[in-house]
Amino acid sequence: MRCSHGFLFVAVAFLTSCSSSEVKLSSAIQSSLKGEQQILAVHYYPQVFSAQTPEVRNEGSAGMMFGAVGGAIAGALQANKAEKAGGQLVREYHLEDPMPRVKQAFIGNLVHEHSFQNIRSLDDVLANDNLDALKKKFEKGLLFDFKTISWSLNLAGPLSRDTYRVNYVGRVRLLRFPEGTIAWQSVCETDGKIEGAAPTLLEVVANSGEFLKSQLNNAVDVCLAQFERQFKNE
Repeated sequence: MRCSHGFLFVAVAFLTSCSSSEVKLSSAIQSSLKGEQQILAVHYYPQVFSAQTPEVRNEGSAGMMFGAVGGAIAGALQANKAEKAGGQLVREYHLEDPMPRVKQAFIGNLVHEHSFQNIRSLDDVLANDNLDALKKKFEKGLLFDFKTISWSLNLAGPLSRDTYRVNYVGRVRLLRFPEGTIAWQSVCETDGKIEGAAPTLLEVVANSGEFLKSQLNNAVDVCLAQFERQFKNE
């Protein structure tokens, strides 16, 4: 997959997503799925939405004046402020994690277009995607799990100072228990589809956050298409 070089406060999230290699689904497992007694599907709470507002960027710039230590401290403060700014946007404009919709559409397509009658989607939202923790919760069988790795509002490009886009990284896995192994994994990444010029911060939040919502809707479409394509080994 293509790995973006995010800003300091999202660097860890992007490095995590980029280091998660994709795992192809073997033809043997793919052909055996319909014969499974039951396949479950779950999703997780997303990572915190972060926003690189001017106030957040100023926090990081000030710290860089004091060398490596100052930069590290500023980076931590910047990440914290970015999450607070992002959380405020989520609350004020009722932004929703795209992944539950990706999960619903992906599972729905398997059921209606590919005649999978053995898939059950669970409503409970999980917090821990660690394989050891999942082995204790799901003792036997197959599990699709969907997770938003990162979602954030960033500057539109390296030369941009006041225009923005939404970056999104999501992941789906097919896990087998009791082994706790990954039979298939796909990671999607989108920098946001923008028609025309990238918007300013005021334009980002205009009309009840219409731009933010359209960017997240685009993430649903991009991730769903990629997950389905890779699940079919196309």
